[in-house]
Amino acid sequence: MMKQLFFKFQNKKQLVLASLGTFLGLFFLFTSLHFLHKIYNYGENTEMLSKNTIVVQKKVKSGSLLGLNSSEFSSQEIEEIRSKSFVEKCDPIRSNTFKVVLQIDDPLIPAFNSDIYVQSVKKGYLDVKTDRWDWDENSDILPIIMPRDFLMMMNNFLSASSIPQLSDNLVLELKINLKIGTRNNRETIHARIVGFTNELSSILVPEEFLLWANQKYGEKDKEEISQLVVKSNDGQFGLLEKYLDEKELESKKSQLIIAKLKSALSVLLSIISIVSLLTVFLSILVLIQYLQLILTKNDYEIRTLLRLGHSSKMLIKVFMKYFVLLFSIVTLSALLAFLPAKSYLQEVFISNGISLEDSISYYLYGALFFVSMVFVFSIFMSTKRRILKTVNT
Repeated sequence: MMKQLFFKFQNKKQLVLASLGTFLGLFFLFTSLHFLHKIYNYGENTEMLSKNTIVVQKKVKSGSLLGLNSSEFSSQEIEEIRSKSFVEKCDPIRSNTFKVVLQIDDPLIPAFNSDIYVQSVKKGYLDVKTDRWDWDENSDILPIIMPRDFLMMMNNFLSASSIPQLSDNLVLELKINLKIGTRNNRETIHARIVGFTNELSSILVPEEFLLWANQKYGEKDKEEISQLVVKSNDGQFGLLEKYLDEKELESKKSQLIIAKLKSALSVLLSIISIVSLLTVFLSILVLIQYLQLILTKNDYEIRTLLRLGHSSKMLIKVFMKYFVLLFSIVTLSALLAFLPAKSYLQEVFISNGISLEDSISYYLYGALFFVSMVFVFSIFMSTKRRILKTVNT
């Protein structure tokens, strides 16, 4: 009865426009936040380098064959890159100056020995848990990151021997030894694989281990810095790419494409998320304005009901129920529209070679909870303030 009294004969044009604005704002907010999260995490399970981080080296020229051009980075060149405003960090990738033999002695595969080289980068550049990347002279196990090229080589070797190939999970369980030093001065280090990378063709070891081994078994004067690891500031990867071209530096094409894609899409989706959130809040303000208009038009009816003994809490409940139900219907409609849009965009990404995780992002649930709480609180306070003002006059 009260619902008909307060809402039946109201002009619904403003309500429809506000509901449409809320629907569109929520739809774009859900879509942008979901894909912002998925793009941000794209490749995190296959790469060990952290966000906006790439490996760079000097381009190989014909003059290098004649010794006219050096592939080594000088201290001045490294400092120049560090000084750029779009570069967050830049450090050399250090290599071993000692002999290393990788030995796999595991019942899963035949005995395997190979000369390798190892490198290290500072811990902050790696997307690996700190407790899995620690080493000191008293450590029993050396954590290493394996290049996927090496894993492919091993699987080709196993396939040629008619032995089942190794999955990532099986490789993580392999018993591995690194024999370091010369034949007359050699030490065996027990190691375990903690991850894989496509960015480097060498095995990565903790920086502490490489410094210790180079000092004990290596020839320090032979160390050359031919690769750098560079991390750009968020949203400025394009500036870094332009700088690399100008200085004739290069990185893997796939690495540049992925980093540039993540950087550009993250900025775009962040802007869409902010605009969508502003649209939702503006629509909520219009709904509050519509509520105030209804309360003003029904001022006489509200006074009469209060004089007849109806409580202010009961009247507040009537308005809250109406607007919360309206908001719930609009929100559910936006969610239902988001699901097919998500599936369609997922297929678009896949068709372009980008496979994103299919589960719904928890960013969406967080945004839904936040917006709902703001709406309910705003409607409650506006209704309560207006009705209490009527009671006191």
